[in-house]
Amino acid sequence: MKVAFIINPISGKKAKGAYRRDRVDAFIESRKLDAVSWETERAGHAVELAERALDEKVDRVVCVGGDGTINEVAKGLINSNVSFAFVPMGSGNGLARHLNIPLDFDEALENSIDGEILEMDTGSANGKPFFNVMGLGLDAEIGKRFNETKTRGFITYLGEGFKTITSYRSSMYSIKGAGHSESLTAKIIAVANSSQYGSDAFIAPGASVCDGRLNLVAIGKPNFLGLVDLFRRLFGKSIYGSKFVTTIVAEKFMIGLKGPSFFHVDGEIYECGDSLEIEAIPRSLRILVPSKESTI
Repeated sequence: MKVAFIINPISGKKAKGAYRRDRVDAFIESRKLDAVSWETERAGHAVELAERALDEKVDRVVCVGGDGTINEVAKGLINSNVSFAFVPMGSGNGLARHLNIPLDFDEALENSIDGEILEMDTGSANGKPFFNVMGLGLDAEIGKRFNETKTRGFITYLGEGFKTITSYRSSMYSIKGAGHSESLTAKIIAVANSSQYGSDAFIAPGASVCDGRLNLVAIGKPNFLGLVDLFRRLFGKSIYGSKFVTTIVAEKFMIGLKGPSFFHVDGEIYECGDSLEIEAIPRSLRILVPSKESTI
């Protein structure tokens, strides 16, 4: 088996720089792998390296990086026979937590070789692939501000959220999915493939990456007490119980907006017009996980 390791040396807060690649190379040597290791050098470089891996006929690609790097590498492998694994180095690591992929560096490396292949669903928003969660409204605004900060980590993300949520205005959306159609006012529209944003903040409790469907979660205009309750429910896996939350589960959604806007896929920001087409792509990524649990 030929393996390519794609390493972002600056994502996250631990084992950064040359030390990160040194640990990967030491792992390659210790396991006597037929493998290469490449470092990303700029934004978008991970996409090019994933394409290079396909050109060189590798059997498996392992990404060492945060959510953005994971997205860049994985989207090049959708609907291919190349298996994908990752060592989570991001701030929240939502997909890793959902899939029970170890957050420990060495254990995640071991899983990248010894894990079992799961054929998981992926998502697409206006043609942009996502693997964990996409969103618009306040969800995208927080992601945009977080990407512009110089510091990383969940505390920074939470801080940007608190600064934004009180001033951000709700918007009107029209939503169609699973034979359901309605217009609603919401601050956040999130469409989840897995169950959580990261750091055990569960936006879609019970979501599965193997059911061929996506979970849309719309959050309305909570008052202060409602906002406090939402945060409590977000970390207590009970957000669906809030009266400010509307949920729809479907294979495909059409979302109408009041005008041009922007959205995020796994934290990466893109512009859009007055509509979004979002759909699940069943069993489209062969990913390494510790075990094939039915709850995934």
